[in-house]
Amino acid sequence: MEEKSLDIVLVPLGVLLMVIYHTWLFFTILHQPKRTVVGLNALSRKRWVSSMMSDPNKNGVLAVQTIRNSIMASTLLATTAITMSSIIGVFVSSTTDTKTSALIYGNTSRLAFSIKYFAILVCFLFAFLCNVQSIRYYVHVSFMVSLPATRDDRLIILPEV
Repeated sequence: MEEKSLDIVLVPLGVLLMVIYHTWLFFTILHQPKRTVVGLNALSRKRWVSSMMSDPNKNGVLAVQTIRNSIMASTLLATTAITMSSIIGVFVSSTTDTKTSALIYGNTSRLAFSIKYFAILVCFLFAFLCNVQSIRYYVHVSFMVSLPATRDDRLIILPEV
């Protein structure tokens, strides 16, 4: 198979496989959350928050440190994603194809070159936005965890995740 036709087949096939997998994952998380790591992590986090809120005097520092570590990890990943997006932007805007075309296998025409980098750029920008959103959620959780755990001498039941 020629390099030019290789991109026409492999790039859409890769995108199609990714869409199929994420569609399957979405419906599995909705209907059978215990079959996926995402669902198991959600259940574990729910139990962890209930545990932390049950005795805030004993677990307060642990909860704050855990949330702070999660915020720091998301900040690092968001910074990495936006840095990679900037590097890709520099590669796309460069006028010489001789240095960068050796990094890309397949069709090295300017259009195919730009489409590949644009697809990667979109993925990194989406990762950046997801990490920024997770930081927002962690900050919200840090306020929620510090609320009193009891109301009328009962433990507040957290909603299903």
